[in-house]
Amino acid sequence: MTACPAHRPRVRRLWLLPTARVAGAAGVAAVALAGGLLAWPWASAAAVAVGAAGIGGYVHRHRGRVAVERRMLRALTSSVPGCPGDVEVPGLSAPVTVGTTGQGVTRITAGSYLDAVRALGHAMGRDRGFQLDLMRRTGSGRLAEVWGRTALPSDTTFRGLGLAAAARTAAERLAEPERELLTAFADGVNAAFAKATPFECRFLAYRPRPWRVEDSVLVALVLFHSLSWNEQAKRAEAVVRRALPAPVADFLLAGGGDELPADLARHRGDSGDPDLVALDRAVAGSNSWVTTGEEPLLACDLHLSLGLPNLLYEVDLAWPGTRLRGLAGTGLPVVLTGTNGRIAWGVTNLTADVLDLVPAGQDGLRTRTETIRVRGQRPTAVDITTDGTMPVPETPLCGEKIAVRWAGHDPRAADLRFHRLAHAADVGEAVAVLDDAHGVALNVLVVDRERMAHLATGLLPRRPAGTPRTDPADGHLTGPQRPRVVDPADGILVSANDAALPEDEFRIGLDLDPGHRARRIRAVLTATGHPDAAAMTALQHDISAELHLAYRDLAVAALPPADPTRTLLEGWDGTASTDSRAFGVLVRLRGLLAQRVLAPYLAVCREHDPAFRFTLRDLDRPLLAILRARDTALLPAGTTDVDAFVADCVTAVLRDRQEKWGKLNRVGLRHPLVALAPWADALLGIRPRPQAGMLHSVRTAVAGFGAAGRVVLTPDDLVTTELPAGQSGHPLSPHYADRHARWASLPPFRERTRRAGCDHVLRPPDGGSAQP
Repeated sequence: MTACPAHRPRVRRLWLLPTARVAGAAGVAAVALAGGLLAWPWASAAAVAVGAAGIGGYVHRHRGRVAVERRMLRALTSSVPGCPGDVEVPGLSAPVTVGTTGQGVTRITAGSYLDAVRALGHAMGRDRGFQLDLMRRTGSGRLAEVWGRTALPSDTTFRGLGLAAAARTAAERLAEPERELLTAFADGVNAAFAKATPFECRFLAYRPRPWRVEDSVLVALVLFHSLSWNEQAKRAEAVVRRALPAPVADFLLAGGGDELPADLARHRGDSGDPDLVALDRAVAGSNSWVTTGEEPLLACDLHLSLGLPNLLYEVDLAWPGTRLRGLAGTGLPVVLTGTNGRIAWGVTNLTADVLDLVPAGQDGLRTRTETIRVRGQRPTAVDITTDGTMPVPETPLCGEKIAVRWAGHDPRAADLRFHRLAHAADVGEAVAVLDDAHGVALNVLVVDRERMAHLATGLLPRRPAGTPRTDPADGHLTGPQRPRVVDPADGILVSANDAALPEDEFRIGLDLDPGHRARRIRAVLTATGHPDAAAMTALQHDISAELHLAYRDLAVAALPPADPTRTLLEGWDGTASTDSRAFGVLVRLRGLLAQRVLAPYLAVCREHDPAFRFTLRDLDRPLLAILRARDTALLPAGTTDVDAFVADCVTAVLRDRQEKWGKLNRVGLRHPLVALAPWADALLGIRPRPQAGMLHSVRTAVAGFGAAGRVVLTPDDLVTTELPAGQSGHPLSPHYADRHARWASLPPFRERTRRAGCDHVLRPPDGGSAQP
């Protein structure tokens, strides 16, 4: 490959390797010293000799790591991405024109949809080849083959889940349009694999095997698992219901009311392990909203794990009559949020109740032994027990062996018919597409120039409203049975993993988000009237922290008027800004109150299940209800005054240094290889920096989790895109981390514009023709 202006490698980044930094610094120091001693030649020569000896000694002491650094250096420099020139891609029916924007996005213009998908597969295989292989190895439990022993826990977990077998079955049952889609995508990925080996694969000394249709299906199931595997929440709910009377359990669990049970104090233990309460788990989520004005606008932020490369990939495909732009998940030729020039759509996690814990043995227990190959070591045998297709966890529930019935094991969970939105002409057609589809459980917001809709989609178990939550599902909902909101009177739709859809007939959600983000978004949109694209982008960066206002008020009421902490909290502006000391105090105060107040009520749960943890997200409701009742009998033993109790918690929080929120909330991006080569973090990663926002603000950004992509769209086109990293997965590419600054709002922000280039053509083999 040759280097064009859009792909000129950033070779200077190689100085971030440890040996290069140390040797370079020592060499520069020695030369500078020698230059200052030119009047004494012997001293100048001695300075050079001492510097060379120091470098040699360093290299000798760290010779093992230096050898691995050299291996990484060879892998990087031998795989530098450049302008690929014309490439042959099997399956193409005609040549496809490909170019690169200044942000590294591959623009594809093809004569048919499937040819455009083949070109997308080639681009994704070129830019994210190792990420593709890593995802399928993770999902199939085969990562230790190239990663070594550190991957054994992950492999053991995913072997037990049986996603690889489920993917094979689902792939066999795909409808013809989806099979053609994934075959075309695989053709493109394999053309990229044949052209170049990703640098990570070179470093680990292996070549990725060809991509197959079932690999994309497996990636879809990994996505479904990450969004919906709520076994921990189901266990927590089951234990609470077994350990406590129904009114107390209903009050503590998600969806309960603010009214305290009459005998609540009687169920408070003397003490509780603070570890009983898991506060603010990062659950895959998202924000999406639609509003009308001079033109309809849709905004979508997809909240996922953060890392390098980014989990999302920007897509720009054109074929006769359509230009498809948006964000796709790596490994899937399916745009999750985007526009086709006629409609725009966005998704959020439905947080659906798609998992049941049932007594094991219903379909016959079977144990098999699988062998996990481990790089550099002997293979490891693992025993996997299933009940039919259901995994049977080793950990019992309240002493009873259980099996996990999950919708993802049904072949319909990966039907991928969602991709047909790319061809919909209006909201009516989009609704028909989604009604016909199953797949991953999602909220989908869709808008055209006249109409809008919010639908629950995916393979949703049938759970009639009013039935006990512990009852297993009876079949699955048909498309029209899934709840929806169409053309609301106020012209606004908001989804932020909250209970936005009606559940009067069927219950679909489990452990839903408490709704702080959704309420803030709706309030701003209502106050703004008809926001433009700039206002939509500004709302994506909103850092209002209204959840913590209640805790601020409790602390202010409890502290003496002259207390400096009271003055600090009274002056808080209500946001999760990086320079706020008050917000850092409130975050820790909320956590301590949750542990001291709620843990005693949950202590009895450990008697039923030693591994119990309260992981449900709606804990602020019962916590604040207890505190606002101002009944000392509801608080830890020895409490004689509610204000004194709160003030004591504030004092305990203040024993730690009062740091600004930006000091406590630092967000960086790590490459997976850093787990094997920590010394390469400076080269492969993006260092942590202070970030505004939190889990419950519209701008979600915490360590390891946040917006994996932000877009604003009209039905006609994509207006803005923000990604935490760049399109390319190669550290020497100019598009490896070039989009991080805008995403992170780093001050002072200055967009770095690069020349577009790399126009080339993808051709059928031998210049011939093939059927799409």
